[in-house]
Amino acid sequence: MPAADFPDPIVTRALDRASGSPAIPGNRVDLLLDGPVAYPVMLDLIAGARRWIHFENYIIHVYRTGWRFAEALAERARAGVHVRVLADWRGSHGTGRRYWRFLRAAGVEVRLFGPPRWNLFRLFVRDHRKLVSVDGLDAVTGGLCIGDEWAGRPERGILPWRDTAVRISGPAVPALELAFRRTWAAAGGSIPPEDAA
Repeated sequence: MPAADFPDPIVTRALDRASGSPAIPGNRVDLLLDGPVAYPVMLDLIAGARRWIHFENYIIHVYRTGWRFAEALAERARAGVHVRVLADWRGSHGTGRRYWRFLRAAGVEVRLFGPPRWNLFRLFVRDHRKLVSVDGLDAVTGGLCIGDEWAGRPERGILPWRDTAVRISGPAVPALELAFRRTWAAAGGSIPPEDAA
């Protein structure tokens, strides 16, 4: 919705501050409630990637759900798609090296945000963003981390953790890409211009 559509400038300013960018009109936005709805959409986006995938998450667990994503990302990397995975070091602390080695062996670039350093203040700087962005055209963002907790186990009567995401298609996706590129750079990486929306 254009900023001009808000009669109250306080609302416009609050949206700018919350999102880090002005309102960007002309997008399709689909609400995705819980992992059993959101994860298939995320995996479909990954499977359809032709140029690049930017995948960022605070928590990536290595159980069934984590491996589903690892296998999907690795398949695209082996097909020649540029795949970058950014996880928070603290949030994904329990994710074993085997998981990261599997991704790297497939050609995925992996970075961990905020590993321990001699600066104790850095322990409190975390990356809580959850994002899958594909080819600069489509993205999913929201509150879902990657783990069986968000997928649930319906065969055992275990409900998924309640969380929400949105799929965005349109001109707002490059703003999400820019946010990813900034955090990727803070984690020591760089993205070539051809992989930037």
